[in-house]
Amino acid sequence: MVLIIEKTVAYMLMVLKSKVSISAYKNEFNAIHHGDYKEFLKLIKEPIPFMIKYQNGIITNEEENPNYDCDFEGLLKSGPSLKMFYTKCTSFYGKILDNDIPEDIYYKVVTFEIAIRMHANNNNLLNNSNRIELEKVIDILCCFKNISAIDNKKIHGARRFVNMIKHF
Repeated sequence: MVLIIEKTVAYMLMVLKSKVSISAYKNEFNAIHHGDYKEFLKLIKEPIPFMIKYQNGIITNEEENPNYDCDFEGLLKSGPSLKMFYTKCTSFYGKILDNDIPEDIYYKVVTFEIAIRMHANNNNLLNNSNRIELEKVIDILCCFKNISAIDNKKIHGARRFVNMIKHF
């Protein structure tokens, strides 16, 4: 199963790697790519799904509220907007094929970066700034989790692969 976030961001990474200009959707891509769900929702303007939340013993229901308490909530609220954005992008850019990297690797790349950013955000390590470079996010998270130098190096190796795709 592929998540809509994986499919959407993977497609945009393929567009980037193909050297096609992303200027038409640069703001939207940057917002969703960096986990700035509030900005992404504001740019796409699709309806936000109804959600019931339980937090600290309080049950609330929300409609059309772009705010969120954790990245996963922002991701869930972005579902309809992600679908619309994917449709717009595929209509604009068409079918993108990559003979070097299989599509499932793109999905894993997307999941890797989102997981790193979500984990750092949900531990309040990024001072509410989603636009921090992935290299710094990894360093901050590895320090917070006391991750060994060897594992830190492996994670940065994966980051270099992500950057190779973005800046092919």
